[in-house]
Amino acid sequence: MNRWIRIVRAAFVFLLLVGIGGVSAQELTTLLDFGSRRTGQNPQSGVVSDQAGNLYGGAALGGLNGNGVIYRLTDDGSIPWTETIIHKFTGPPDGSVPVGVIVISPSGDLFGTTLEGGAHDMGSVFELKAPTNPDGPWRERVLYSFGSFAGDGNLPNAGLIPAQPGFYGVTPTGGARGRGTVFQLTPPSGGGGEWTETILYSFTGLGDAAFPSGEVTMDAAGNLYGNALQGGANNLGAVYQLTPPAATGEAWTETVIYSFNQTDGTLPAGPLTFDGAGNLYGTTDGGGLEQGGTVFRLAPPARPGDTWNQEVLFNFSGGRDGGAPTAGVIIPTAAGLSERPRMGAAVRFLEELSFGSILPRMAAIPGRKLSLHRLADPMDIVLWRDRCNAGIFSTERPRRAGSTEWALFLG
Repeated sequence: MNRWIRIVRAAFVFLLLVGIGGVSAQELTTLLDFGSRRTGQNPQSGVVSDQAGNLYGGAALGGLNGNGVIYRLTDDGSIPWTETIIHKFTGPPDGSVPVGVIVISPSGDLFGTTLEGGAHDMGSVFELKAPTNPDGPWRERVLYSFGSFAGDGNLPNAGLIPAQPGFYGVTPTGGARGRGTVFQLTPPSGGGGEWTETILYSFTGLGDAAFPSGEVTMDAAGNLYGNALQGGANNLGAVYQLTPPAATGEAWTETVIYSFNQTDGTLPAGPLTFDGAGNLYGTTDGGGLEQGGTVFRLAPPARPGDTWNQEVLFNFSGGRDGGAPTAGVIIPTAAGLSERPRMGAAVRFLEELSFGSILPRMAAIPGRKLSLHRLADPMDIVLWRDRCNAGIFSTERPRRAGSTEWALFLG
């Protein structure tokens, strides 16, 4: 498995653990209440854990002039956890409004994107260098400023995934046609100098995908997959595939592998997830039988040249079961982790489950206790957010003997 640590974007998603025989009582512990300029506001990036179990995340607002912060949470044995602001964004030429997933490197450095800021106030990619002394300051620098040339992407609202070398990412707008890009950011050879951005593909709409949403997902062959809010044959959203060139310097090839048609969803949003059989899972923000969004599965073609087969696993109503899911789904690996696998981990997925009047018609994933960040039992750390407030909370696994736990998500 890639040693880089990354997580699922968790805004608008929460996890609950219940027993098959009924809903067990849960203990909810708020680890941190956001809501002030000091702590940051509107956390949308989820959290990522280092080897010591410290949590890192971004808050889109707060800090200096509301430009957002990167924070660390430390478990010192008390509640709330201890928060340390490791960087306050200052706005152009620094970044502003960090909303994407953070990536932590094997050496403990943090990488991410900001929606705004940078030299041209069209977004940035930043690095936070871990201090050599645990109590020392983190050193931040902007690796790239979007909008640096005509046709560049801008306003990145999703995180990065590791590439060889550098990172892959998307911008929802900009590019040659203004409908978004997929890019690669490459470090300088020898460790000094500037990072280089290469646009791998500019979306065009008009049958092509348009306005990509969520991080790209990579398969074992190096192909990239992602959702696009619009475009496709019906201009209701699409799933696209980018195939790397056979020779260095040649162009990547983009293919729309599925176009949504309203009854199976519209506005596909968030990253895609692979299971061990090569199926892709994702969510749509709208459409479906009840117009509240869907969870879908795409099965790969049996033979080269055949089409991917789409199946709606769940239709949200927008009522008690939630609606407008925007963050994709997670699948537990055999090790019991909820990391979004990209290289074919053995996983299990349950398409639909009803819990009656408590949590009706919610999609469910069976398996062992989930942990977003390889944390020790018995705690599961996730990010919760609603229209009024935000916080990080933990849930303890049910203590009823013989119970089998389930993870439920609400979009």
